[in-house]
Amino acid sequence: MTGTPPHGAGDHRLDDQALAAARRVIDASSKVGEPYATAEIFPAEAYTGEAFWRFERWALFERQWLCVGHVNQIREPGSYFPITLVDEPMIVTRDEDGDIHVLSAICQHRGHPLRDGLDPADDTGRCSKGKLLICPYHAWSYKLDGSLFAAPGMARTAPIADLRQRLRLPRIRHAIFHGLIFVNFDEDAPALEEQLSTMDELIANYGIADLVPTPTLVTDEIGSNWKIYQENSLEPYHTDVVHRNSHNPAPANLSRFYDCPAQGGAIYTTTDFAKDAELFTADGADELAKIEGLTHEEQGRILFISVLPMLFILCEPASVLVTMALPGSAETMKLLTFSLYPEAATRHPRFDEISQAQAAALAGIVQEDLVTQEALQRGHRSRYTPKGVLSWLETTIPQMNGWLLERYRSALDAAERRDRA
Repeated sequence: MTGTPPHGAGDHRLDDQALAAARRVIDASSKVGEPYATAEIFPAEAYTGEAFWRFERWALFERQWLCVGHVNQIREPGSYFPITLVDEPMIVTRDEDGDIHVLSAICQHRGHPLRDGLDPADDTGRCSKGKLLICPYHAWSYKLDGSLFAAPGMARTAPIADLRQRLRLPRIRHAIFHGLIFVNFDEDAPALEEQLSTMDELIANYGIADLVPTPTLVTDEIGSNWKIYQENSLEPYHTDVVHRNSHNPAPANLSRFYDCPAQGGAIYTTTDFAKDAELFTADGADELAKIEGLTHEEQGRILFISVLPMLFILCEPASVLVTMALPGSAETMKLLTFSLYPEAATRHPRFDEISQAQAAALAGIVQEDLVTQEALQRGHRSRYTPKGVLSWLETTIPQMNGWLLERYRSALDAAERRDRA
């Protein structure tokens, strides 16, 4: 689906300092995509440098597919939720006809955000209901398909019919993949389905499009680069240490790695459950209905998938955890998280209680990760930050970094060609 490209999209962020930082990082990263035994990690500037972040934001977050949520977060017509990605406010809606739209949340009168000021911004992905989106500045209002509905006090300028023909909330290009909603600010980017063909096979049996989401949780600001989050989420090397008391059902030595070439769109790994492992972290969780249609192998493992740069999903036999990493700067980010359960599980009389207990238990594990990630971020500021020596249990890191390096090079080449033109 195509949308309206934003005016002046992103080019202003590619200043000379950003381009110089990109060249330094790329020149120092020739080995990041090699096999784990010889691979290095990105130089510290890739994690701490604001100039490099400006390049990375332009190269990745304005050109790659970014997950913003799940279709069943707006299950009913007349529902919507707001989300902001790289300072771009948007609203995901399901209109009265049941069609999904991703709209700019910037009023087309004077540019006031629809969810800000007197109507405080809410970027937690929580669903609201209503027929209109109303700007809190001058009360211009829009239908959930983005069309202008009312513009009070504008009759002397133009009849409302004329304004409705000229003005609407810009549409943002979006695609739906197994119920997950993605956006892309680049109208020329390849189709999402082309990028995620392997992932399509990996998650086919989980029926993600039909699962039901829990309320979205949002963290406070995290003092970590977004890549550190993705690296940590994908590699099992740390789990027996950082999560020594919480990750026992899926020990690191039962992890398996797969071919994830840099031209693909997903990095993934699996970890088998230990024999006779107790898999449930909340009282009563074993009473909830499991996901139907999984193979015997899928019932005995966790599947971890990263769709760079933003999405991380964890698939297990009873639910699917969806996490979106929202960077704020080179050294800050937030996480938006929700779990997806089978419809049958949500009909359990204690579902809310059990799912909230599950979320609390998971939050404890995530907190162990965040403490570690913030410490690693501080370590990257040291003059003694190493080039890295990787374990076989970190096979996913060179896969991820090789993917990134290929896109950094392509974006830098494009920027330099543009400057020469």
